[in-house]
Amino acid sequence: MKIRIACAVVLAGAVLGAGCSSTTRESIATDLQTGATNLSNGAENVTDDVAEALGRNIATQQGEEQFKNSGHELDGPLTCQATVRDGASQMDIKCTGTTKSGEAAALNGTTDELPGASGVSLSGDFTGTVAGTEVFTTQQLGG
Repeated sequence: MKIRIACAVVLAGAVLGAGCSSTTRESIATDLQTGATNLSNGAENVTDDVAEALGRNIATQQGEEQFKNSGHELDGPLTCQATVRDGASQMDIKCTGTTKSGEAAALNGTTDELPGASGVSLSGDFTGTVAGTEVFTTQQLGG
């Protein structure tokens, strides 16, 4: 899709620049190049935003299940953050919540799988703690 957009921008620039002076053509080319770069960066940001939203949702749902299975049921949902990093090759997951007994719960982990393939699970390294004590580790949230 990025290639199509870039081609369309270049084609539009060629059509608009026909018959213009070399200075005007250079200016148009620079403006089009800047626009194409900004468009590409915007598309990457949207992709990261979607991946982060999916990661948060999966971690919230599946993390709650992990806490329940470890004998530490939560009092309400986890609040999760997901951050894509390293050029979308990894995502950090950080969640917090409270157990039914009132203790602080945390789920932290990293995945190199951007959500979307299954939509219901994440592979990676995840650790759950309650009151600072590890209560589970897993390589799979959901599934």
